[in-house]
Amino acid sequence: MSSIGRPFRLRLYHQVLDGWQLGDGQALVIDDGGYGLTSAPTVTDLVRGYGGARIEWLDEEPPPAQHDQQEGQHS
Repeated sequence: MSSIGRPFRLRLYHQVLDGWQLGDGQALVIDDGGYGLTSAPTVTDLVRGYGGARIEWLDEEPPPAQHDQQEGQHS
């Protein structure tokens, strides 16, 4: 976790927003680079408010590539 908080991307159908989960659980997202932030008590509340959104945590390792998952499954 960075000194700002745990970074994430809020993936919407039409755009991707940067955000952070603070130490107290509050979620912040930059919804307009020049003008503002949106906050919510929790990441779950933030996702609910942006209906259809999903969270991509930036501090987690990405899943293995498709070819890596199938390795060793050949007969």
